[in-house]
Amino acid sequence: MEINPPTKSVEIKEKDLFKAAEKGDSSIFKSLSQDHLTKSLKLRNEDARSLLHVAVSSAHPEVVKLLSAAADESVVNGIDEEGWAPIHSAASIGNLEIMEILLSK
Repeated sequence: MEINPPTKSVEIKEKDLFKAAEKGDSSIFKSLSQDHLTKSLKLRNEDARSLLHVAVSSAHPEVVKLLSAAADESVVNGIDEEGWAPIHSAASIGNLEIMEILLSK
């Protein structure tokens, strides 16, 4: 007789996702189901910035790749309260690698 241990549902808070995007912690995003990742891309912080905005402005290409791969056009081109899309943030910091990732979407 095989006994399977109960699986735990790990709840990740919005603030933890934004912190991971800011710090470049790709492991938290890799641990999410595709559905959870897709839903989390719609989150906005107090400045109306998405997780993608935060990862871009913090210059974390690996996280930007993960998020943009799961994002639709509305997320990639979404604007914050200042009217900036993630590509604007990438251009403002001069990060060509991130600009290429976003433009390839």
